[in-house]
Amino acid sequence: METRAVGGRRWSWLLSVALATVASGCWWGVRQPVPGGTETGPLRTCPGGPSCGIRQSLLEQIDENCPTGDCDPGGTGNAKGIYTAEGGNYCFKVQGEPFFCPEAFINTPTGVLLEVRYLNEPLRLVQPRIRGKLAADSKPVEVLAINGDRTELSIKYRVQGETEESIAKGDGLEALILGLDALSTVSGGPSIAYEMRFSAHQPPKPDATTDRVHRYKLEYRDARLRSDWVRHCEADVGGAVVSFLQGQRVSGVNASVKLDSQVTSMGCEQGSLVTCLAWGFTPWDSSTGVRDETRDYVYRSCLQAKRAAYFVGHRDFKSYTKKGTKIEKWDQYASGEGEPVERIEALWSPRGAVCFNPENRRRPDAEAWAGQDPNQLKTYGVGPCTSKDFSTEGKLFTGIPPEALAKP
Repeated sequence: METRAVGGRRWSWLLSVALATVASGCWWGVRQPVPGGTETGPLRTCPGGPSCGIRQSLLEQIDENCPTGDCDPGGTGNAKGIYTAEGGNYCFKVQGEPFFCPEAFINTPTGVLLEVRYLNEPLRLVQPRIRGKLAADSKPVEVLAINGDRTELSIKYRVQGETEESIAKGDGLEALILGLDALSTVSGGPSIAYEMRFSAHQPPKPDATTDRVHRYKLEYRDARLRSDWVRHCEADVGGAVVSFLQGQRVSGVNASVKLDSQVTSMGCEQGSLVTCLAWGFTPWDSSTGVRDETRDYVYRSCLQAKRAAYFVGHRDFKSYTKKGTKIEKWDQYASGEGEPVERIEALWSPRGAVCFNPENRRRPDAEAWAGQDPNQLKTYGVGPCTSKDFSTEGKLFTGIPPEALAKP
């Protein structure tokens, strides 16, 4: 066994942060500052649009260790809304319970690994090696590389005893079954060797202008027991499918991103990793497919905004939202069509909220802010949003939808 352990966009229509279904525009209808709010420092504004640049330091990775103690991806497999949404599950099950959480394929000189996080030990990661066989006759294959062209999955492989290399993609993925080196459940306890298969490729619609995401069905089973195939992301209402992000390793604890050309991250439909791509927040220029640093900055900001992780940069990794919560959102590349939003929630960066209006938070209920005085929320010094402009720090705004204005 070769398992390695390692340390551990404004649209005028409404969008639900739980459904996966950016031309500058910088004018806002802005609320008055929150009385007594604390500013974290002046923001450099850019009413001229994307050309103002970004704050490079906010792209740095965030340590997965957190002094606040709120790092656990969540016992339901939520992973703080990163790889799936509340109530979903992105983890392979052991005896019916979510346990092993696959997050990224890694190409190495000696083969392909799958980085897996232990759900109940979120800082524990292992990297089992991936093997393969033909689905038709079980003939062994060497898995040479697993990649995502933007979001389209491809598997390079070579059948045992042959010299020619092949690439499976689209419906051709059904020709392969992938296997993992055995994973240990507990120290000295039984291990499980999983098999996986991809099928039911759903390419983006030819006329799609925003959602250009490729989607797939992923199933897994215990190879030793020859158990029934289980559909991955099966708890995702509206489509138990996965998609991929090439060249970025997204933390399953805090959604910070590490660039790595050899990595392809994999998430469920309703997690922010995939939903932000479906919303049109891509790290690349859609016309060329080439990574664009500012668009990447906006994508990373969406990873936090979609799941209301306001204070990630302050080492509070909590997601302050739940499935079905509605917001409006628009970013530095948006068309600016429609009426201006009157209640701004936050301006976002890859490290969470740059500014935050607590009285406009998407979830004012006590459940989301358990144990806190609703009039004195802990905001870690993040001040109110007083500017109508984007800035070098913040490229994405979220706001309260019109139908929520009459609500207390």
